[in-house]
Amino acid sequence: AMKGTRTMTRRTLFLLGGSDAFDATFDEFVPLAGGNDAEIALLMQGGSSWEKYVPGYTSGWMSRGARRFCPVVPDESGWLDGKRVAEILYQSTGIMIGGGHTPTYQQLYAAEPVRSAIRARYEAGVPIAGVSAGALIALRDCVLDIDETGSERTAVVPGLGLVDLVLQPHFTGNDRLPALLQSLAASGKDTGWGIGDSACMVFENEVLVRILGEAVYRVTLEATSGMHMIEKVP
Repeated sequence: AMKGTRTMTRRTLFLLGGSDAFDATFDEFVPLAGGNDAEIALLMQGGSSWEKYVPGYTSGWMSRGARRFCPVVPDESGWLDGKRVAEILYQSTGIMIGGGHTPTYQQLYAAEPVRSAIRARYEAGVPIAGVSAGALIALRDCVLDIDETGSERTAVVPGLGLVDLVLQPHFTGNDRLPALLQSLAASGKDTGWGIGDSACMVFENEVLVRILGEAVYRVTLEATSGMHMIEKVP
């Protein structure tokens, strides 16, 4: 019986390159989360002025009919009540993981019991959206680049494991190609994705089904020559 129910549930994941993709994404995310009845959890990194970032997310939800949301942040000391957060997630009909400092997000939300709660909600068909750092921690392997590790090398740490790919947010406008190539080298994969600030990759049941906004690039490494190829998708 379990197998049958699982195939009926559509798992949806939105990976955003930047906040310019909010409008295009929220047109799909909010109705999937329940529209007027949505209860959306917003996972953030905290810090002294976190409140000022909340309307950047919630105004787009409110204009699409959603009225209930719960921002989640660690306390002033950086501690997160994982058990409480898991309870919030189990009541949520949509989950958004914000942008900021990737290592902080990884330590807060890719750790138990929060990690399992996010994964369980995803399996149950609750739409998940991650922007920038939030997109990076959604992956199986979360690659931290050198400006975030504070060391000479990229680090690969466990993410939420919702999809297995390599990506670089904010891909247009500033040159993120070297960082993406470093991430590919660190992860041992030969294909990576660059997501522009106003672009979103939409996955259903872990398959890329469409691109919202502009623009996503596929970067392929040729192992033999060491050359790389960049193609705009679709």
